[in-house]
Amino acid sequence: MELIELLEIKGNIITADAMHCLKKVATAIDKKGGDYVLQVKNNQSKLSDEIKAYFHKVRRDNKELIASHTHSTTNDGHGRIEQRTYVQLPVSSWLEQRKGWANLRSVIEVTRVRYLNGNQSSETAYYISSLDVNLPQIAKTIRSHWAIENSSHWVLDMTFKEDESRIRRGDAPENMATFRRFAMNLARLSSIKDSVKGKLKQAAWSDDIRQKLIFG
Repeated sequence: MELIELLEIKGNIITADAMHCLKKVATAIDKKGGDYVLQVKNNQSKLSDEIKAYFHKVRRDNKELIASHTHSTTNDGHGRIEQRTYVQLPVSSWLEQRKGWANLRSVIEVTRVRYLNGNQSSETAYYISSLDVNLPQIAKTIRSHWAIENSSHWVLDMTFKEDESRIRRGDAPENMATFRRFAMNLARLSSIKDSVKGKLKQAAWSDDIRQKLIFG
């Protein structure tokens, strides 16, 4: 929230994982003139369940709308094939949980199917957005987010042991995630020649290195 207030985001699209799928975040982005694409998971269980039901309803009652609002991509590399299917639907009055979300205009379903070494796996994710239906735009936005997120997650897991964290109460998980990402970004932006892990280790040993990481 505080970071959004400091940034100039007018005309930009802000993406975030489910931890930041909050009405106050959507409102802050909208007030600053930006758009948002936020992943929805069980921290917004009612919204998540209703979005899934909405896609089920539209598939049952209006197959033509689904067909005209679907975009698929296929990527391969390193022995892996990944197919992604994006379905973006305009928000309707049927979605009761839309209330309170600033400028909510569309909901998105993304199904990823991966083929690797003869094995197949799949997952489906859901998003809310202030963007109108524009499938090439939404596909590019979500793909770019996950490219960054996957890279960051690897560093956060290997360097900060984020997946091993047992912090669970209240806002503590969100606060700690913010601190970790802040530290990671400071290290990445630093001119010190070393890996992120190496820079942080140097900072633990030296006041001068810590100051250089923080102030550049």
